Amino acid sequence: MQKIQSYLYPNRVLLLADLAGFTVENKVVYARKIKLYAGLDNVLEFDIQNADQKRIDLTTLGALELNIMDASNNAVSSYDLSLLTSASATDAVIVGTSVKASTTTITVPTANVTGAFSVTNQLVVSGITGPVVISSVTKDVDSATTTLMVTFPSQTVAGRTGAAISSVMKGLATVTIPSEDLHSLTDQLFHYSVSAVDNLGNQIPLYCDSQFGAVGTIQLIGNAMPTFRDDVIYDSFVGEINFMGNVTNHTPAVPCKFYEATATTMMNFDVYLDNFIGTVYVEATEDMTISVGSFLNAPHLQSFTCTTSTTTMISFNNVPVVSTGGQYNYMRVSWLYPNVWQYGSQQNPTIPYGSVTKVVVSS
Repeated sequence: MQKIQSYLYPNRVLLLADLAGFTVENKVVYARKIKLYAGLDNVLEFDIQNADQKRIDLTTLGALELNIMDASNNAVSSYDLSLLTSASATDAVIVGTSVKASTTTITVPTANVTGAFSVTNQLVVSGITGPVVISSVTKDVDSATTTLMVTFPSQTVAGRTGAAISSVMKGLATVTIPSEDLHSLTDQLFHYSVSAVDNLGNQIPLYCDSQFGAVGTIQLIGNAMPTFRDDVIYDSFVGEINFMGNVTNHTPAVPCKFYEATATTMMNFDVYLDNFIGTVYVEATEDMTISVGSFLNAPHLQSFTCTTSTTTMISFNNVPVVSTGGQYNYMRVSWLYPNVWQYGSQQNPTIPYGSVTKVVVSS
């Protein structure tokens, strides 16, 4: 029996802030490289400390921002950091103060509490200038409420109901880099920096390595998840007249090997018809290069015939790429309209033939 261990822990990065103007004594021996994985939402945590290795009250900072740059320092993306929360609640009732005070109470329905509020936790409360610190937590089972006694710098607090509050973890901020933002990027090394605005309104760097280095390294790794080829859409077609005067319409030749030059085993074609009458089919050739005669007498691998005007989407699924003699190198979707004598004269047909509007190819 094979035993495989895996680990789930936060991708936490240590940052140092020089808010007091003193030398950053907590020198990081080396800056850890951040790894991002394409195809996944990457959640990063930043542990922001001062020179004494103590976490900073992030409620006193503003505009915490992560900036990502390529090797030439061109901007790739930027993200706002959110304070990491341990508890939150909605529909809170905040007791107002008629004069300046440094304490008040906040009552919330216990059922509306997510997580657990604890003494010494800091709160983010709109309308109260922080830091707002929980000094006591009281739960009332009969009324199904939780009451928080909070302290803060002396001020007048306006009472209100329906407020949202959250308990933040001191010094910890988080950001999520969505998988969509990494989809079009190739494996490479990026630079990053984190900045904030202090209580004086100055934009300051948060250092990510020793000697006040404000720039760190991010490695983008693209092999953590399987990749899927994008569908190819054809909406412009070609018409050819054969020696009998019949018109054959078709898509351009579709290679059976896609971007990574990896041979596929099956192909799928979705064909969109608009008031169509006729026969649609998938044909293939083993020719390595396309010429005028590549699809002459080519096998029809799958087909569909409409004898009445039809508007729909038809699918040719799991069309095999392997032929009896080896490997098909190109396929295409073609269609023929009925012979003219079936539905009237060429000059005045009694029934329109309609059209193919789009063909979507996938593998």
